[in-house]
Amino acid sequence: MLHRDRVYMLAADHRWQWEEWCDAHAIARARIGDAKRLAFDAFMLARDVSPEIREHGALLVDAQYASSIVAEAVRAGVAVGTPAEKAGAFPLEWAAEPFDRALTGAFVKVLVRYRSDDDPSLHDEQIRKLLALHAWCRAAARPLVVEVLVARRGEPEDEFESTGRPAMLDRFVRQAYDRDLVPEFWKIEGTLSAHGARVIDDAIGARAGGRQIILGKAADLATIDKWFAVAARMATAAGFAIGRSVFWEPSVAYLSGAATSAAARDRIADNYLRLVGAWRTHASAPPTRSSNEIGRGPTG
Repeated sequence: MLHRDRVYMLAADHRWQWEEWCDAHAIARARIGDAKRLAFDAFMLARDVSPEIREHGALLVDAQYASSIVAEAVRAGVAVGTPAEKAGAFPLEWAAEPFDRALTGAFVKVLVRYRSDDDPSLHDEQIRKLLALHAWCRAAARPLVVEVLVARRGEPEDEFESTGRPAMLDRFVRQAYDRDLVPEFWKIEGTLSAHGARVIDDAIGARAGGRQIILGKAADLATIDKWFAVAARMATAAGFAIGRSVFWEPSVAYLSGAATSAAARDRIADNYLRLVGAWRTHASAPPTRSSNEIGRGPTG
């Protein structure tokens, strides 16, 4: 089960990204399962050497290419989750149904794309689907992680990072709360803007127990470290859920024949451990507001 106040998630549920890469490099899509295995083996290696990961680590993988890994992780006592959404779909569609057969991990993640200037009917339909998933997760005692991606559409990058995306995330989260969509975690894009981070933090903290984890957007580790320096000081911040920044380059090297599986696994584990260390360093600073303001989290 996910730890309520600290999560170090290795997110390896990428599907369409691997499909596009395999197709472009004339590599059989069947090899995607090998990339998932690398991520799992690296996670287990890091877990073996890190008490922090044993206590707070989590793994996100998809059943489409890694169903056997989900089962293996469950048997090993790993906090493993699976994605509910159909990869790359907008508006939101389910990868498979019914949920009780499709979502076999200990937690559920769902990705939605949102812009406040999209057709309101698209947003309403996505919220309706999220509420159905939320109800199932509560009944099944599965924590829900809602990932919200807000794409830039021509806005100046600095302005969008500091005010545009945070304002849209604020609106999405508050509208979700108004309709009693209250996931255990929001999976949010990192930012260098302290102002933007505070806007997001205030929105998530508007409901008792609101928590956020930072996603990676395939950024380099140095950039993610800067995001952590901002995010970890927020009262609702619980950790991260990062994938391609950790595993993509080593996995590509392995699938291309430029690295052995052991070498790739070791690099992935090292990248993951570096992120855990970075978060711990930045999280040791005092938060920008008291955690008492956000209270205790919901159960289920």
